[in-house]
Amino acid sequence: MPNTTVIADLGCGEAKIARTLTKKKVHSFDLKALNDQVTVCDMSRLPLYRQTVDVAVFCLSLMGTNLNAFILEANRILKKGGLLKIAEVKSRFRNIDGFPKAMKKFGFQFVQKVC
Repeated sequence: MPNTTVIADLGCGEAKIARTLTKKKVHSFDLKALNDQVTVCDMSRLPLYRQTVDVAVFCLSLMGTNLNAFILEANRILKKGGLLKIAEVKSRFRNIDGFPKAMKKFGFQFVQKVC
């Protein structure tokens, strides 16, 4: 990834992505700030303009009652051709095999599943 890549870590916890990728612009969001790199917000209402992010990441953070709103918000902030990366445990999904099809309804194209 080029140094100009903009990343949004959605449900970042301790903001490990920001601490690891120090040469990239990383926006770290969570409901609670565990350190000064985290911006506190609801992931369904991110304080970013439309199409400003190259990569959005949900790592063990797709939980709650408004998941659809989280996914829609990720789509809103991603640039055309941007990537949404999701790392989750299978047990959080009722139908893991149907997940890629569901994501298409939100405007995403499924690229790869890694188990």
